[in-house]
Amino acid sequence: MRRNLRFRSLTLRVGTKVPDTRLGEAVKFSWSTFSTCSKISRLGTLKTCPTPFTHSLGESGYGVCSRRGVSLVVVMIAISMSMALTYAALSSQARGVQVRQNVNRQEMARQAAESGASITLNQLQSSAWSGVTTALSGTLSSDKLGTTSYTIEFRTIDGQTSPSAYPTGKGQTSLSGSSAFFNSTSNGLSSSSADTAAIATRQAFQLLIRSTGKWASLTDPLDFVTEIVEVGIELQPRVPGRQILAPDITQATDVLASNAGYDTIQNYAFFASDGSSSSPSLTLEPGQRFDGPIWLKQGVSVYKGPKWNSSIRDVFLQSTGTLYSTGSGGTVSFLHPHPFGGSITMAASFTAAELADLTNLNVPRVTATSTPTTPTINFDGWKTYQLYQGGFTYSAEVINSSSLSKVVLRPSLRNPLGVFYRDSALQLDDNVFIQGTLVCSGKLTFSGTNLNIASVNWRDSSGGSIVANGSLFPRLPAVVAQSIQLNNDNRASVDGAVLLTSTISKTDGSYELVSGTELTLAGTQATSVPIRQPYSQVQLPATTDLSSVSETGTHAIWLAEGNSGNWFSIIDVDTVNRRLIVLGEASRPNPVSYRIRRRRLRSFDVRGPLMATRSLISVSSSWKLSSGLWTNQYSLWQLITQIQANNNQPITPFVTWVADPLNYNGWGSPWESVGLPLEPVTHIRPQTGVKFRDSLPLFKGYVPPSNLITSINDPSGYRWRVLFWRDVP
Repeated sequence: MRRNLRFRSLTLRVGTKVPDTRLGEAVKFSWSTFSTCSKISRLGTLKTCPTPFTHSLGESGYGVCSRRGVSLVVVMIAISMSMALTYAALSSQARGVQVRQNVNRQEMARQAAESGASITLNQLQSSAWSGVTTALSGTLSSDKLGTTSYTIEFRTIDGQTSPSAYPTGKGQTSLSGSSAFFNSTSNGLSSSSADTAAIATRQAFQLLIRSTGKWASLTDPLDFVTEIVEVGIELQPRVPGRQILAPDITQATDVLASNAGYDTIQNYAFFASDGSSSSPSLTLEPGQRFDGPIWLKQGVSVYKGPKWNSSIRDVFLQSTGTLYSTGSGGTVSFLHPHPFGGSITMAASFTAAELADLTNLNVPRVTATSTPTTPTINFDGWKTYQLYQGGFTYSAEVINSSSLSKVVLRPSLRNPLGVFYRDSALQLDDNVFIQGTLVCSGKLTFSGTNLNIASVNWRDSSGGSIVANGSLFPRLPAVVAQSIQLNNDNRASVDGAVLLTSTISKTDGSYELVSGTELTLAGTQATSVPIRQPYSQVQLPATTDLSSVSETGTHAIWLAEGNSGNWFSIIDVDTVNRRLIVLGEASRPNPVSYRIRRRRLRSFDVRGPLMATRSLISVSSSWKLSSGLWTNQYSLWQLITQIQANNNQPITPFVTWVADPLNYNGWGSPWESVGLPLEPVTHIRPQTGVKFRDSLPLFKGYVPPSNLITSINDPSGYRWRVLFWRDVP
């Protein structure tokens, strides 16, 4: 039976006494101070209840909580959990879709990077390539969601944005003294220094293609994905004489032609672009040898410095021609130390006196039908340079001092071909080695001893090639200058071409030998190979006794090459293995004859073609005998030869008699020690099988054939070898 309950409202505090109520009377409690409701005990004490309830006193006398809305809470909890699970499932599914999208977009970006690298490799070998300074880019695809593209950046092989990003450094090392110059393991002449230079040179032929692939949303600029691929490549240009592989063509070459007529000019040991009847192109005196064909504009003066009469001079010339040349006409072979090593071509007509002198010397004469164009030397053009068209631009190292001494200059990362520039006159004092090209817009004076300038020969410290076909690569000049002045006591060698806008001149330079142990070793079967610049290694037969040979530059070795050869200073001796290290580039892969003796006190050797306006080398002081002394010596020779003829003995040639020191008793030095030989103190001799460029760059880019049907030449264009292909994290 339902009871009708009557309520009365009470406001209670926790722990307070509940007012008396009648059984079955419901009590509705309220509160204002506390945030919780309370339950009523049978004793009428209010206790804490966790949630707000309306309470009544039940039959038992205890307060009864009326749980209104509990079911709703349970339902809400269930719904919430269901919604949470549903959301989690949907969220997981959405994340999965997003991950797949991200993977797909990342893969699209990666493929774009690879495609960009492949496209760039093709462009590098075509006229479409504009060089390393031009960034390449392209769009591969585009839809309503986004676009896929690539951008290309060219860097140095080790990741630098340009050579200017490398640390500054001249590749310069100081030498402690003359002894260091003849120590192949010290200072800047060590193998480590040579290796550093070789690495710098090789890296200049390498390139890094950095391809960045990108997928980008069309609607959200912040929604994009990038991937990077790097490809390292190395330039391998086609050079004359290389191994021909299909489908290559023999005549194709990537070597850039020299300016004007230099490709013709360098075929001569000496090329003189100026001269007249009063100022001849070539003034040649005893102690000089131009070892190869020469080209003169006008005039050649031979042996007019000594104060001998014309009869004595004619006999001397005839004696020289007979003793040191064989054959006649255009097939003459000249033996060292004949002053000429080949024919003379002259733009002007030969005078009668010149024809007589050259006939006595047995030198062929050719009147030129055309004159090669002399290239204009642009000194400022050497301040910056490229190795190949479109490549990085490098800066020459500026020489701020007016003189150099006790220093080694080599290539560096900023200057990989070792171009050293002086915008004024420069003097080279003792102990200077330069590996590269010395450019001097003024007069270059060779004043000291132990001087060597060698253009980069593409070899590492072991003598191996640092680039493919390096032995066939064209080389830069060793010296580019306004003029060269050779002082009396200089001792220098140049391995490479010399280009001058004016003259080469020398005031003196008598033939003498350095002080030291006298010895004379000779033999055959010597071979040699260039190693790190400026050195070469010579291998002698096993029977050779080298115990008396000095390794401090006192002695030198003559290595024959054809009918001539060169002297090389010895700076290291391996007596056990019969090996020598010599100063200078000596390439003798096949066995040749050799001689070892004290080296010359004074010398200037150029192993490369020389271009100048004129050569003005005056007679040395030892040959400046009075006319009376020359007459006496000539008379003595005539007497000796008459006695020899009467006794049916071999006749001593006049040139041999003049060279014999035994014929100068009481004369003092240098006559009593060395006589008056023709052995040159100035020797110009081209390098066999080496071609030079008069300027940079060395290689040309893509040039299509003029006629695709009739042209036999393969289109020129760079050939690249892939070194690596890698993803960048």
